[in-house]
Amino acid sequence: MKKSYLLLVLLAVMHSSFAQTKTSGVVSLHTGTNVMSIKIDLNQATSLATITMVGPSTRWFSVGLNATSMSSNTDCLTYSTSLLDQSLPGGHNAATTDATNNLTLVSNTVSGTSRTVVFTRPFSTGDTKDYTFNYASNSLNIIWAYGQSNVTNPTSEHSTFGTKAVSFTTLGTDDFKSINDIVVYPNPSSGIFTISKNSVIQISKIKIFDTNAKMLKEIDAERFDTDNTIDVTELSKGIYFMEISNKEDKVVNLDWNWVVSLHRNRWSIWTGKWWSI
Repeated sequence: MKKSYLLLVLLAVMHSSFAQTKTSGVVSLHTGTNVMSIKIDLNQATSLATITMVGPSTRWFSVGLNATSMSSNTDCLTYSTSLLDQSLPGGHNAATTDATNNLTLVSNTVSGTSRTVVFTRPFSTGDTKDYTFNYASNSLNIIWAYGQSNVTNPTSEHSTFGTKAVSFTTLGTDDFKSINDIVVYPNPSSGIFTISKNSVIQISKIKIFDTNAKMLKEIDAERFDTDNTIDVTELSKGIYFMEISNKEDKVVNLDWNWVVSLHRNRWSIWTGKWWSI
């Protein structure tokens, strides 16, 4: 018997569709052979900071928050051979690792000589050694450094360092663009779907969820052209949800009759309109 698959909704969502979010955008810290950058996104509704750090893949690298020098108790975000929640003891001494790790790793990828680490952290952790993000502030001073060639031990001396003033801009509802030019067909189907879009629309990820919001499949879509085939024939016959997202995590809604919203890690299905939970 032929399997039948039905996609009820296709969209990409932020952690909260109604959340005001501030972003630093990608801030370049060092260019050339050893690229280093940081991006900080602040979600007011979830009180969660999402941080993307890029640094040399064979060296430790670190960013200190709310500092212009290696002052005592500076909160440090460090990658060596793993993600470390650290703080500076003062002077020109190496950072020490906090007793409690308040950083949650989202992804860790290497491309060429660069490593990209994405992680989250609450605005306030209750740890006196952790910087408390202030959503009302539009600026943040940071210090940064990375280690000597092929040295991943963060207690070793840095090779290059510097300071940077980071500015935040607010993303409002105008930034969450509805992309109505994406078409998925046939729906329902036998498990082979075509995603059709124009050349202007950029997408990065496609995720397939079951009706319990369990992710079953993730597809890298950065190289997608205008027409692309998605094969889910390995799944059982049933109803599934597809999430299409871009790098900015902006809302992409293709069917206003069904909306799936993610808020504080809870999924709900509503019909006809957005709903806040």
